[in-house]
Amino acid sequence: MAFNSPVFNRIIVPVSFASTLVGGAFLTKEYKGGRRCPSDESMKGKVCVITGASSGIGKSTALELSRRGATVVMACRHMGKCEKVATSIRKSTENSNVVCRFVDLASLDSIEEFSTSLSSEIDHIDVLVNNAGVMKPRMPRATPRTNDDFERQFGVNYLGHFLLTNLLMDKLTNGSSAGRIVNVSSEAFQKGEINLEDIEKKNLEENDEKLTEMYYQSKLAVMLFTDSLSRRHPNVNANAVNPGVSSTDIGRYSSTPFYAVGMVLYKPFQWLAMKTPRQGAQTSIYLSVASELDKISGSYFDDCTKVATVSETCNCQHANALWEMSDAWTDLNARRKRMRESAMKT
Repeated sequence: MAFNSPVFNRIIVPVSFASTLVGGAFLTKEYKGGRRCPSDESMKGKVCVITGASSGIGKSTALELSRRGATVVMACRHMGKCEKVATSIRKSTENSNVVCRFVDLASLDSIEEFSTSLSSEIDHIDVLVNNAGVMKPRMPRATPRTNDDFERQFGVNYLGHFLLTNLLMDKLTNGSSAGRIVNVSSEAFQKGEINLEDIEKKNLEENDEKLTEMYYQSKLAVMLFTDSLSRRHPNVNANAVNPGVSSTDIGRYSSTPFYAVGMVLYKPFQWLAMKTPRQGAQTSIYLSVASELDKISGSYFDDCTKVATVSETCNCQHANALWEMSDAWTDLNARRKRMRESAMKT
């Protein structure tokens, strides 16, 4: 076929050009997606608990840890969706030790019930990935407050995980090696401010700006929580991660007509601009599996790399006070006491 023939010009050249564009887009996305977890270590015999594991980064984390042989507990709120995902993971990894357990991080009582039940089922937890989150929830998709009357982003992203982690601490510290706690934060913490006298930010009007500020605050609280864990519990390794801007459904409860239209218009660019859930999960996976991190705690990781300690990354002057307030808000001591009494009866 001649290079100047009509068929070549009308078909071959456009197809070749389109293929080049598609190939370039895939290469660009893979490059922008960051590093793959550099560790290929097995997780056979390990028990991993992951919140929000039925979608997005949590799902990808559960899939990979299952592939490496771990027993994976998917702690989720939507059981139908969770069971469907768990079935898919069991099938694709040929690992039958993938189970679903109900927990609603917007309910302190639900967290206590989950922790009590799980503690009666398992002897030890090797890895706890505090992954679940919500961003800018709005009516009618979600109530703005939790069952215990906390602002939902603060309650789910931070306070629920504070209680969950502390109630499972006995299981994280009773093994031959230190349990690992992976707190999924965000680079958005850098914009957060915590005023302990106005944790609800009542000085702001009820609008999008307040929802955004509350999200920033919740991610900063996760960072302070990580710092406190590393100091208060030297027998666990607690670190925070930035998953990067990933294409997940964290904003599924923030739908408004304007937001929905924006998402439709943005869809063509979203694939290239954002990480995939698999790419966003790589740092969480790295912190869960890599043996070289056995002694690392209280640090902030991005792109499978330690950035700095949390105390070097953000101002932790309110960390102790936030912990004490969270202890009181969640009625931690009473819940921990009930759990231990329940364990003695069984």
